[in-house]
Amino acid sequence: MSKVEKKGYVDPGWPQHYEGEGHVVTELIGRYAGASSPFGDELSLPIPQEELGYVHPSPRINK
Repeated sequence: MSKVEKKGYVDPGWPQHYEGEGHVVTELIGRYAGASSPFGDELSLPIPQEELGYVHPSPRINK
């Protein structure tokens, strides 16, 4: 246990580099300032209600 050998590998959670799209690691080298959206950077908000597909639940009251 005292002689644990360190493994020389790259963290598997590190994102891969994709040609043409760039490699956004920080906002200093990213296309946009600030954090990227989890829904994609091309999504513009607000979205029209017809495109959401959300139906508001109506509760049924127990009597």
